[in-house]
Amino acid sequence: MSKANVKLQLSFDLDIAVPERLLELDHESLCKTFSEVLGSMVFQGLPTVAGKQLAKAGGSIVAHHYHLSAGILGAPTLERDLLVAAAPHLTDEELEQLARRTQGKLPESPEELQRHLRRQALKLVNDYRMVPCFVAARLTSGSDAKLEGKLNLTNGSVLIGERDRQSRLQANQGPIVVEPLGTEVQLEAACAGHTLSGPVIEVSVAQIAIHRDPLIRVWQQQG
Repeated sequence: MSKANVKLQLSFDLDIAVPERLLELDHESLCKTFSEVLGSMVFQGLPTVAGKQLAKAGGSIVAHHYHLSAGILGAPTLERDLLVAAAPHLTDEELEQLARRTQGKLPESPEELQRHLRRQALKLVNDYRMVPCFVAARLTSGSDAKLEGKLNLTNGSVLIGERDRQSRLQANQGPIVVEPLGTEVQLEAACAGHTLSGPVIEVSVAQIAIHRDPLIRVWQQQG
């Protein structure tokens, strides 16, 4: 088999009219519907026809893949603040993807909309996005300490570093401060107990959303 030495990308934007019932679907269901309708006639047919044409110039298709997306024209655009509140762990580009995914019929109540956006965001990106941090808290001995850790921007959990995992935090000490390195951000957190992995420190997604821009910037700079 020949080795590919050129990547050829073909892009078509189709403005189409569809039955009203399809406009009620969420992004995932809408894409699935179009994928089933177009089927192998399009997804296999285009490479076949393209391959025949390329053969005239001595070329051949070594591999191919396709990407399908659909957006409802004229659909209301969600405010960026709503997207960030539900998914502060996403990059700017991923927030745009989330906006496209959630076009169509949406829950009316703010609480349901928030939960819906959160579910869709985690379907899009659910991996751990960690940034180094310090945790300022009071130990059971009564002394103040700064523990090394990593803040997970996806769910707000803090993984305490190996050096400090045996530390025991004083109960009912009020808000604990999490300071992500490379920022001037201070986040309020709570201790939900202790495990073999150390104190269970949790920052709310709402707290992360407030400071989302500098936190995402630090995460992206890690490469």
